[in-house]
Amino acid sequence: HKVGSFFFPQLATCGAGITPQKPVELGNYPYPIFVAYASQPADQVYAITKAMIVNYDAYKDSAPGAGGLAADRQTKNWVVPVHPGAVKALKEAGQWSDAQEAHNNKLIKRQEVLGAAWADYGKSNPPSDDKAFLAGWMKARATALAKADMPNGFEE
Repeated sequence: HKVGSFFFPQLATCGAGITPQKPVELGNYPYPIFVAYASQPADQVYAITKAMIVNYDAYKDSAPGAGGLAADRQTKNWVVPVHPGAVKALKEAGQWSDAQEAHNNKLIKRQEVLGAAWADYGKSNPPSDDKAFLAGWMKARATALAKADMPNGFEE
């Protein structure tokens, strides 16, 4: 997880040379996935998430991949925080645990650390050259995360 922390192991049972009898463990990531800005109103995200949970049976067979939208199939311990509105709907559906809450709180704190590091980097008169800017940001990012005792996610 030091590199590519957004991947997790998945046992594939179909594909080229792959069968249920000869599965292969591969790296995967959640799909499909819904994304919302943190600033999106919690009641709006809650309503959409609850509608997706409550009406799952009505749409689960409507398109390839729709089966992945079941609340019990969601990856809730991933690399981005789950919106508070979605958390409320997942809790009501019995699909949110104390461990997931703790993980989500760590991710929210991580976002705060990264946001502060980005603001500080912007105030530091960073280089205008794209490569130098990126190198400087990655260093500032790594320093801020290390100071907060949080994993970088981009170690080489």
